[in-house]
Amino acid sequence: MVTSTRPNLAAVDALLRDGYWDRTEIIRMADGSQRVRKQSKGQQSAGPWGMDNLRSEAQYLQDLEPHLIDLFPRLIASWEQPAPGYDMSYHKECVDLGQLARAKVFNQQQADQFQTHLGKRVFGQLHTPSKATCILSANVLDTLKKASYAMASSADLACLLEDNLNINGSNCCPISTNISRLTSETQLLQTIDSQPQVRLHGDLFLENILLPKFSSLKQWPTQLVLIDPVSVAGIRSGLPLFDLAKYESYATGELPAMRRGHVQVRGIGIGIGIGRENTRDLGFTIDWHDTDMKAYTEVNWHSSLRQSYVSHYGAVDEAMYALLQAYFAAAMVLCTEGIERQARALKASLSLEYAISLSL
Repeated sequence: MVTSTRPNLAAVDALLRDGYWDRTEIIRMADGSQRVRKQSKGQQSAGPWGMDNLRSEAQYLQDLEPHLIDLFPRLIASWEQPAPGYDMSYHKECVDLGQLARAKVFNQQQADQFQTHLGKRVFGQLHTPSKATCILSANVLDTLKKASYAMASSADLACLLEDNLNINGSNCCPISTNISRLTSETQLLQTIDSQPQVRLHGDLFLENILLPKFSSLKQWPTQLVLIDPVSVAGIRSGLPLFDLAKYESYATGELPAMRRGHVQVRGIGIGIGIGRENTRDLGFTIDWHDTDMKAYTEVNWHSSLRQSYVSHYGAVDEAMYALLQAYFAAAMVLCTEGIERQARALKASLSLEYAISLSL
């Protein structure tokens, strides 16, 4: 339901997530009941998205068909004032799968069981045809351009707009050049518009999937609940590959490594990394030996979901996949900082180069 103002609470019991543009908290109502509140930070948001995104999330939950209601928390209320937000049911016995992965409580068989069931629910049930206006291609292009502008105006990232780049051993054009090549030399953006659109989750990764903390039941890995639908840029429909690409960016370990500082970058900065023939040698490397990364090296959290995707949709379009990875990384260039931002910028530049080379 939509209310004019947010329902009054008695207390905030716990902060679940202090996000880039919103806060998620466990709150207690006057009658003692608990719920989860997701509230916009308003002008304190770290990026160009936020308030519209929360509106879209609440609408997404409100529009779910009966057979999908068990797949998401129940929407309790949504509001516009004093800032957009919504309340949803609290799954007290659950934690996000990122925590379970880091705790290494699942063996490979259980992880495969989870992925197979996730594929069945997402690719087989959630992904239904969408008649919504296709905004993904325009958003991909706009986000890449915004990231390019942000990099050009950044003291440490402006070097990525130079010619003669080499990133992780691959020769790359500057991202600004590759944005022009994307529109003039490839059909990737047109392909996004021309292919059938489906309803997406939009932000499918391990931390947006809940499971019970513990269960003795064999079906424990299938007792999942999805949270936080709609991408950071408001994408809720588009290519089915979008959800797989987003999921794999985390489940392979790359995204959590960048978030948690388990990545090294080289060649960033004025006059740094200039090699022979004025080529700038750049790169980012994940520290796979860090204890935190064992969650992703000792258990494979992604191959079974990819198999499910292929069963539903056929072979992965590798050029489109690379473009989506560039897009995800570019979006985070706009709302991160420090080493993480540098790694995201390198990832965006390298992935866009791959996308173009694979499509030609």
